[in-house]
Amino acid sequence: MAIARHSLRTYLKNTPLLILPGLKRPFLHSLILSSLLVGIGVALLLLPLPAGWSAGWRAECLNRMHVPLMGICCMALERFFRATAGRNKRSVFSAALSASLLTALIEIIQPWFHRTADFGDLMWGMAGIGAGTLWNGAGMLQSVRVRVIVRVLAVVSLLAPPLAWAAQVLMAQHVADRRFPVLTDFTGRLGGFFWTMEPAVASHSEQISGHGQMMLERTRQKAASAHLDARDRDWTLFDRLEIDGTLEASHAVEVGLRLDLNHDAGPRLRAGAWMTPGRHRIQIHWPNSVPPLQVHQLVVFLAAGEPAAILHIHQLRLIPREDRPTP
Repeated sequence: MAIARHSLRTYLKNTPLLILPGLKRPFLHSLILSSLLVGIGVALLLLPLPAGWSAGWRAECLNRMHVPLMGICCMALERFFRATAGRNKRSVFSAALSASLLTALIEIIQPWFHRTADFGDLMWGMAGIGAGTLWNGAGMLQSVRVRVIVRVLAVVSLLAPPLAWAAQVLMAQHVADRRFPVLTDFTGRLGGFFWTMEPAVASHSEQISGHGQMMLERTRQKAASAHLDARDRDWTLFDRLEIDGTLEASHAVEVGLRLDLNHDAGPRLRAGAWMTPGRHRIQIHWPNSVPPLQVHQLVVFLAAGEPAAILHIHQLRLIPREDRPTP
């Protein structure tokens, strides 16, 4: 009996790592942790976007978040390969290759999850994989000082894109709050930061910086609109919008206005006013049925129709109610 127990203990000690429960914990820990991190990263990149996050500055924020997410996935995959074969060049290369295939696959299947496949997102993801590979490769360096320096560079590379964009958002918010109730300032670098245009114009930023204005061009089949992310500001002190613009058209055109309150699915205030060709200032009053306590979005638009028209917007500003002082 004693000989049998001794033989059993000898067999268990020599059993491979994946079979012996007592010795497979490091591998299982690496597998679970890697799977968890990769799963969270993939889930965040495939979750349907909240309303209003598919365009504008919020969409760019999500684009840049591909960098840390894919960097973390790359580091998690390297931990898995390291647990199976040890830390070496093969584990670093395998992690980088697997993460690259993963980010490409994510972009391919994103439309199935109501997300948009974008080449820019792929490039941000590859940048994150490069930073993650830098972190993984630092583990093979002999010098502790050099290893720390390389990993600090990797962390900076992971965090710099989203943090730089967050800083720019804060600066744009400060500029917008300072010029309020004027909603446009196309002379500055951040004058059009919270504006988006539909249909999307590739040279939108160049249009604003080069011409100091926004241009809405409508045809018989195509409408045109400019959207301002109002950031849920309180506009109850105001009851109309003044447009300083130049209209190029054969005769008068109606300029439409829409206020989306609270959020995209909330109530909407609609109004409009006619503008004749040439440069004019017109004021559009919105209905008083619902107070604009939280304005999610302002939309200025030209509906599709005749005649073809181009509206050059030089300035937009809110006009206070006659019975209330300017804030």
